Amino acid sequence: MGAYLVRRLLGLIPVLLLISIITFLTTALVPGDAASVLLGPTATPERTAEVRKRFGLDQPLPVRYVKWMGQVVRGDLGNSILNRQPVTSLVRSALRVTLEQLVLAMLLAIAIALPIGIAAATLRGTWVDQLLMGLALLGTSVPTFWLGLILIYLFAVRFQILPPSGFVPFSQDPLGNLRAMVLPAFALAVYLAGPLARFIRSSLIETLQAQFVTTARAKGLDERRVLRGHALKNALIPSVTFAGLQIGGLIGGAIVTEVVFNLPGTGSLALSGILNRDFPVVQGVVLVVACGYVLINIGVDLAYILLDPRITYAHA
Repeated sequence: MGAYLVRRLLGLIPVLLLISIITFLTTALVPGDAASVLLGPTATPERTAEVRKRFGLDQPLPVRYVKWMGQVVRGDLGNSILNRQPVTSLVRSALRVTLEQLVLAMLLAIAIALPIGIAAATLRGTWVDQLLMGLALLGTSVPTFWLGLILIYLFAVRFQILPPSGFVPFSQDPLGNLRAMVLPAFALAVYLAGPLARFIRSSLIETLQAQFVTTARAKGLDERRVLRGHALKNALIPSVTFAGLQIGGLIGGAIVTEVVFNLPGTGSLALSGILNRDFPVVQGVVLVVACGYVLINIGVDLAYILLDPRITYAHA
């Protein structure tokens, strides 16, 4: 497995290089730049040219890309053009908020989807199955921003149980942090819980019809032991793949929830960078998030071994 992991990590290099090129060109070719934002609409062409030269925006794209990549290799994502703060520190601070939201959303999604998927599979064809799958479809169809606004109205405005927006660091106030994160995490979890529940149901139904499950039943094991000891663990292997592939969707949904709930995460940071033409910030956020997404996919592959020790990547 060690050799497999090394090969996968080495495979990150061309992937991240391609992502860096696409990200740099996409941001660099967007009309307008930070100089026009800093100086405002009344700036003279001479003043704009001076600011562009100060920040190196007048240099050819290949030169700017090589300089930026030289900084990235050294662990330096550059400085924000607007506030001159290091992009690395800005992304690190925002990443803590996004990661906390994603972890809570994933845990909530699993807590919702797992019992729904198991119940629907074991009661296949009944009204309970149809009701649960209908709820799962409804959860998948509800827009994240709309659900977030409904949650704010119910729990923050109507019943005044939870705060409507804002963020409190966990180190300062653990309870306040959880109170601030539970609504955005739940809104994001619903996005994943619906399709995950349907996938668990399909995978478990297929597993329950497998030969080894029939053999377990023939040995006299009760249905609960068959489900827990044999069928469920095998059915979860493809579900782990599905959940891992949905991380990209969760990251996209996190941008929406961070804006709706006013969370200082990577989505809000990237959106602010786009609106202000602060492209070093945008490039840093995209590169870090892309690297994290690829590493999560590697983690999903390694998680197979925990679910089924028979799986090996020795010759992969």
